[in-house]
Amino acid sequence: MAFWERKDPRKYKEENANLRVIGDRTAGKTTYMAVLAYWPNANPDSPVQAVVPIGDYGQELIEKARDILEQGLELEPTGLDTTPESIKDYTISINLKNEYSWQKGMKLNINCKDYSGEFFRDLLYKAGDPRLDDYLEDCLLASGILFLIDGTAYKKDTEYAMGMEKFLLGLDRSELNPRPKRRIALVITKCEQPELWVNRYQPNLIVDSRFPQVKQKLENWSKNTGGGVNYFLTSAFGVLGSQYPEPNSRKLERHRLEGTKAVIKDPKHWRPFGLISPIYWLCTGKRHKQLDQI
Repeated sequence: MAFWERKDPRKYKEENANLRVIGDRTAGKTTYMAVLAYWPNANPDSPVQAVVPIGDYGQELIEKARDILEQGLELEPTGLDTTPESIKDYTISINLKNEYSWQKGMKLNINCKDYSGEFFRDLLYKAGDPRLDDYLEDCLLASGILFLIDGTAYKKDTEYAMGMEKFLLGLDRSELNPRPKRRIALVITKCEQPELWVNRYQPNLIVDSRFPQVKQKLENWSKNTGGGVNYFLTSAFGVLGSQYPEPNSRKLERHRLEGTKAVIKDPKHWRPFGLISPIYWLCTGKRHKQLDQI
């Protein structure tokens, strides 16, 4: 075999996760997925080599980010479909660099279903709905849960804690033996807002101060089941400037209870923050110091 025909000996270490994205209507779940797939203005110093959406649904996410978010328009909310099978299952591969020349790095492969915010709301206010049972049964198949909360909607801590409790009770119905050890990442979104951005490297501080009841439910669940819990701050839009940063978003609505609706302000300087860190943890069970910083 000639030298130019040799196969590249460097191999990716692959980690896989089957995820569900849960959260209220204002949490920005679909925006999170679309911006992750699009990965705008990638930082060359980032440990992320590339984000590769796979299949038609993955391409649809990119188109949403490019054609809607870049135009400063809102995404359509995810509808509450008739069956869990009709929910779009996005596939994304995230390639990470490696500091060693003899390795290519790590590849995170995720399949991720984006649930409607109505699903979480109906957990609170509907009982005996067979459709909710179907959704919960589908969540039992997941190895990890991305639970997104709008960081400015802290006045709903009690309501979110009640919904989280019902959701966790649903997960604990699993009849699998041994019971799978799931991981739940509590992801606080919209941290481009100044009151969140200043503490972007201290997710536990934000969760303790804004969502203490939600945290208590998660910690109790982790203690009782052995499941993993961790906390993250993210921003789909990022900020403008470094010395005096301001949100790279334009507020459409700020509600005292419901949180913040916003769209991108300056797509040319669009750099999200913290999107991959929770996925890395859900895949590996470990925090990545560099991913926590970008």
